[in-house]
Order: sequence, then structure tokens, then C-alpha cells
Amino acid sequence: MARNKYPVHTTLSGDAIKVLERYEKELGAKNLVLEKALLSLDTERFKSKLDTLNLDIAIKRISTGVMGLDDMLEGGVPEGFSVIVTGPPGTGKTTLSMQFLVDGIKKGEKCIFFSFEESLQQLVQHFMRFGWDLGKYIDDGYLEVFGMSMLTLEEITEILETYKPNRLVFDSLNAFTNPEDFRKSTAWRSSHRLMKQRKITSFLITEKHHGIETKHFDEYDFFGDGIIFLDSMKINEVDTMLSPVLAVQKMRATKVDITPQPFRFGEHGIVKNRSIHLESRLQKRLGASSMERGYDKSSNKLGY
Repeated sequence: MARNKYPVHTTLSGDAIKVLERYEKELGAKNLVLEKALLSLDTERFKSKLDTLNLDIAIKRISTGVMGLDDMLEGGVPEGFSVIVTGPPGTGKTTLSMQFLVDGIKKGEKCIFFSFEESLQQLVQHFMRFGWDLGKYIDDGYLEVFGMSMLTLEEITEILETYKPNRLVFDSLNAFTNPEDFRKSTAWRSSHRLMKQRKITSFLITEKHHGIETKHFDEYDFFGDGIIFLDSMKINEVDTMLSPVLAVQKMRATKVDITPQPFRFGEHGIVKNRSIHLESRLQKRLGASSMERGYDKSSNKLGY
């Protein structure tokens, strides 16, 4: 009786068997044969694969902690987005970002705050004025704060893998890396990939040397899924005082109105004032910049 050439049951196809036989003749060692054969069969290994069956089409939105700002974002920031929070000094960037984390903590989410210029004690003292007890949040296990951080990106990635946060803040990226080197860094891309895989929603604070009316972008802005710009400006011709304003300049998968809107610092953080119509002179100035970015004045919206 003829001996069965393949006595062990296998689900390999005839083509796969031929590949194995070819490499067995060339390489001899079984482990090398299998590795080479499997690599040959997996012709899609260098392509980005999309599991369409498990693709979540609905966009889950994460609250910023500022109700009026959420209204400008169709309910909040899409989950897993990296949002650039930027503007000149003293405009509320750190406060807005911590308020974003506090909102998550109140919902039972784990959060991390990386500060590269302020100590933990300084941050605790600053945010107590809004009733945010960072010490309690840390003791309860919902918040980790790394003050005056000297961590490398590799160490930060390890922390993210271990702690598994839902929300994350970097304050600020300028103190951590140069804008020109930022997007080219393989270490940063590795951290960013992990953030995307884990759907970590992050606020990345950056610094601007110009106001909201100046059209100038850096590498951080191009990288971010969204941009929230905070500034101080005159909002009408009568009031000579500068008022704090914020504008959503970009948010992917979201229709946004880029008109700067006033806010104030309340007892429990940032509170957005009711929407306003800017004075015509300022509106024209901002409108001209908006048209250069593809802004549709007829719909008063900018889509991404």
C-alpha cells in the first residue's frame, strides 16, 4: 500500500504545501522553512489592516468639562483624539486641560497629567482655588501627576502601558521637544500609536508667541486631531478691557464654528459665556483668515 505523503491532518492548501516543500529543499532547517514560508504566504503583512466587521462607525464623544465648549464640538471631543490646546502665556491652557481631567475623574476614569515645568505642590495649590483636590484624586487612584517631569518618551510609554489612562495631558510639548523634531521622532510615534490603540483622549498644551488673529501654524498644529486656541482680546468697541476668549480652530470629524467666544474663570473652573457676534471690524479681520483656510461664511462652519 502506498504511504500517505501527509499522514498528519493539516488545513494547509496544496499551494501552501508546495511553498513549504520549496523552502525545505533550499533551507533544510524546519524552523527556517516555516518562518520563510509563512512570510511568503502573508503578503499583506506590510499593509495597514482594517477590521471592517468590528469597525465602530458611531463617534463616541468625550466631554471637555466645559459645557459651552462641548456645545461647540457636537457634544465633545471624539474619543482617542489628540487635541492641541494652545495660545499665549496666561490664557488658561493648563486650567482648561486640568478641568478636562477632573471631568473624567468624576466619571470614574483614570487620568495622567505630565507637567514639565511645574511641581506637584505648585499644581495642587493652584487648582485648589477651583475646588479640585488633586491629593484626594491621587489617593483614590484616579489621577497620576508627574510634576517637573524629566521622563523620556520611552518611560512615558511604559507608564501609559502600566497605568492605562482614559485621559492624558502634556504640559507643555514645547518644554519637551522642538516642533521641528516632534513629528519625526520614532519614540513619539510609538507613544502616539499606543495612545491611538488604547483610545486615550489627550490634551497636548503648546505655546504660541502670537495671538489668535495671527495666522501662523507649527508642527504641533498639523499633528493634532483638533486645535483649541485660548487668548485675550477686545470683543467690542465699547469695552476697552481684554476678555479671555477661546476658539476651536480645528476638530476632525466635527463641524465647528471658529469664531472666538468669550469665557470666564468661575469658582469651579472655566465657564463659557453665551455665544456672541463679534464687532464687524474684528469679524472681517477674522473672516479673511478663515476664508484662506477654506472657511464657509455662508454656513458659518468649518468641517474636517
